Amino acid sequence: MQEANVRHFSKEEEESITSQAMMLIEQGRDAEADTLLYCLPMPAEYLQTLKEYMGIENLINEGINLSKAVEKYGQSWLTA
Repeated sequence: MQEANVRHFSKEEEESITSQAMMLIEQGRDAEADTLLYCLPMPAEYLQTLKEYMGIENLINEGINLSKAVEKYGQSWLTA
């Protein structure tokens, strides 16, 4: 299993990534935009729901940013 994405971003970095993703969507490159957006933090509660349906291994393998969930629930959330 690969390492979990728990990277933190500044507000400016988040805005830049979001702008890049929107440009990709406008070009019809939705899959690339999705991959780019997955690197941004998602709300912890949303991640908890995803974890229940997809499993933690799938979230990690997809490269989804899990930093907010780790902040809220602790490092053990990645293995529980």
